[in-house]
Amino acid sequence: MMMTLRRACSLILFLTAFLPPPQHAQDPAMVHYIYQRFQVLEKGLEKCTQTTRAYIQDFQEFSKNISIMLGKCQTHTSEYKSAVDNLALRVERAQREIDYLQYLREADICIESEEKTLAEKVLQEAEEEKKIRALLNASCDNMLMSIKSLKIVKKTMDPDGSWMKDAGGNSAKVYLLIGSRHNTVWEFANLRAFMEDSSKPGPRKLILPLSWQGSGQVIYKSFLFFQSRNF
Repeated sequence: MMMTLRRACSLILFLTAFLPPPQHAQDPAMVHYIYQRFQVLEKGLEKCTQTTRAYIQDFQEFSKNISIMLGKCQTHTSEYKSAVDNLALRVERAQREIDYLQYLREADICIESEEKTLAEKVLQEAEEEKKIRALLNASCDNMLMSIKSLKIVKKTMDPDGSWMKDAGGNSAKVYLLIGSRHNTVWEFANLRAFMEDSSKPGPRKLILPLSWQGSGQVIYKSFLFFQSRNF
């Protein structure tokens, strides 16, 4: 705001240098012209002030929304940790029950009806354990994907870039774009190959005829859509 006022004062001094001699200083046309210029300057300053206030209000609203989102993330993290702990306890309990049933079988102290009932219970516990393991594996995959993203950024020494899958097909391939502009795309066979640096075979290097830049890339049915700096 102070810089704007200084520029306005400098402009006034500049206009004053072109004023006519004193005998013509009362020329109505010149006075009217200078008055109009002052009005334009006042409107410009008023618009600048309004724009600055709008920016401040938007930033305050943005900060408020970020705080709310962070609070929700912390709540979800606590709920997820509690759910994982409960699943771990259930898995441990199921394992103890399975070990106990195996001991009863080896001791041969159960009658046929009891063995049938216990066998059904073992199958139910095994199915429950299978579901729990599948849920834990899915959670671990999500965690590994997040960690891998950070690892790739550190390895490539470039904070910009993205990775994606084919949004229009069932292909398991993963594509990596490093940097903010380039003509190279790295193709991985699947998500596991993308997450493991030592996987064989290695990624396939694809050279594009045009260079992509910025963000907004998407792969749809094996075609890469992107913004090019050559247009």
